[in-house]
Amino acid sequence: MTMPVDSTICPLCQANNNCGVNGAEPCWCTKEKVPEALILKVPSESLHKSCICQACIQTFNLDNIKEVK
Repeated sequence: MTMPVDSTICPLCQANNNCGVNGAEPCWCTKEKVPEALILKVPSESLHKSCICQACIQTFNLDNIKEVK
């Protein structure tokens, strides 16, 4: 039996993803461009069920900028 996915937890770092997509105001996640390469790192059981947090997105983007230079 599989455990249900907690949609408030980032599937990559396990921290709170601070997603407010179901809140009264639009969430930051609706405006954020998440790189496809980062989405591919999400475990299949969490894919499309839990948002990647801003910290993971920012870290990924910074790491990839460094690699390009």
